[in-house]
Amino acid sequence: MAVAQQDILHEEEEFDYSQKIEIRKLDSSAPMRWLSKGIADFKVSPLLSLSYGILYAAVGLILIWLTYQNPMYTFGMVTIFYLLGPVIAVGLYCISRHIEAGVKPSFTEGCRAMCYNPIGIIGFSFVIGMLVIFWLLISGTLFAVHFGSLNIHDTFFKTFLGNAESLQFTALLALIGLVFAIVSFMLSAISIPLMTHRKADVVTAMITSVRAVKKNPVVMFTWAFAIVALIGLGFAFAFVGVAITLPIVGHASWHAYRELVVDDRVMTADDCDLPVFPYKRAKLK
Repeated sequence: MAVAQQDILHEEEEFDYSQKIEIRKLDSSAPMRWLSKGIADFKVSPLLSLSYGILYAAVGLILIWLTYQNPMYTFGMVTIFYLLGPVIAVGLYCISRHIEAGVKPSFTEGCRAMCYNPIGIIGFSFVIGMLVIFWLLISGTLFAVHFGSLNIHDTFFKTFLGNAESLQFTALLALIGLVFAIVSFMLSAISIPLMTHRKADVVTAMITSVRAVKKNPVVMFTWAFAIVALIGLGFAFAFVGVAITLPIVGHASWHAYRELVVDDRVMTADDCDLPVFPYKRAKLK
């Protein structure tokens, strides 16, 4: 066992994490394949996956309850949830990695995934947080310019729908929001899974994510549309549906990363320790 462990550690030392990460060119059926694998992972550990989804939905319901008197704030909260989704789903990526390795996942080990590359995850959260702040500032400024004198607590929808500038405002806000959404998706498509799997730094992770989208634009934007549709479906059911759709999207995003990045090593349960998977005794094969 000692000899085998030395060989494994030697193999780990030979792997150069600084080398340029190779991206695969995928076929158009990839998004449906990822979704299918995400559903399969959800079925393997439904209670654990639901626990993350319920936590996410509960926070969302609390935020909406606190802002329901001002629909613009509620709109902002929903937008923030879309932008921060990849960070929130980090535990779900870990669950899928455990399932892929044949290791039974648990909630605590999923949470400890945050401890594997905290600097990268915090750095990425800061970048996305800045995007959120810019988005809120821009949308708030646009709203103030168009409806600065409007009391929106009781008459928002009636006044909004009856205002001649509403269509122009909505179109402009949607266009700017689309730009933010595209930038956010390109930066985050596979960043967090990459940082938790290969311990890449935040800049490398974001650049790799952009490269993956640029190499597979149709596939990746189809996947982005699927994410928006699934999470939107969850919102449509008073946020409760998010408890199911978020875990499925999170698991599927892990499989998207695994197919996009050329790195076929798989974690399997074994009696050795490697720094790449510090919170679980595991082996690279």
